[in-house]
Amino acid sequence: MTTTSPASSYSLNADYWVRIIRENLDQYRTGLTNAAMLTAAGDVTGLAVLDAGCGEGYLSRLLAGRGAGPSFGVDLCPELVDAAQQQATDEGLDIRYETADVAALPLDDASVDLVVANHVLNDLEHPAPAIAEFSRVLRPGGRAVSLLLHPCFYGSRGTPVDRDTYFRPRRIEQHFDVAGEVSPAPVVAWTRPLEDFAAAFTAAGFTLSGITEPRPSEQQRRDDPWWEENFTRPLFLLLVAQKVA
Repeated sequence: MTTTSPASSYSLNADYWVRIIRENLDQYRTGLTNAAMLTAAGDVTGLAVLDAGCGEGYLSRLLAGRGAGPSFGVDLCPELVDAAQQQATDEGLDIRYETADVAALPLDDASVDLVVANHVLNDLEHPAPAIAEFSRVLRPGGRAVSLLLHPCFYGSRGTPVDRDTYFRPRRIEQHFDVAGEVSPAPVVAWTRPLEDFAAAFTAAGFTLSGITEPRPSEQQRRDDPWWEENFTRPLFLLLVAQKVA
């Protein structure tokens, strides 16, 4: 069994992942989950935003382009953080990126209005400390928008989630396979029952204000057979949590 950490795994995959994102090769993101995250974020004009687990920074760039700022991004992978900062600088965007753990954020208490966590909670064996940190850095009334792999349906590729495995944390190790291109190194994802995530957000002082399941529209499915082949079961869950004032 591999002992590769999330940070070292993403370091090995950094060049691959930057290219996948910047060449818009991940159709799940470009055709589905990016729009879901932006819709859930809503009007971000003038909001201080934290992109937790920012990767190469594309989501915080999209939010900055919609008027968010100042914005911050943190990730454990220094190669991705460097790529994110260089791109933001090249585009003249007010975003600061740092190499840091989402469970130990380098931000002051009550310093941001919105936290976006795009898949990052699935990188964590124990997500509760990160969720508590989201609450700490959010101002009262601020929101956390988190996109997850759907815990009810997402197992290793081709493997359904049965009753017994669903109700315990699940470790999934596999290579990224995007548009037929396979990542150099495998990654480890963790998922757990929905009630665990709900309990972690509640314990951190949040109320869950939105639960949606991003999926392709009927029009998308008619227009592009890719969705019929690659979205055969629910894959994503989007949680919106508001910090209690």
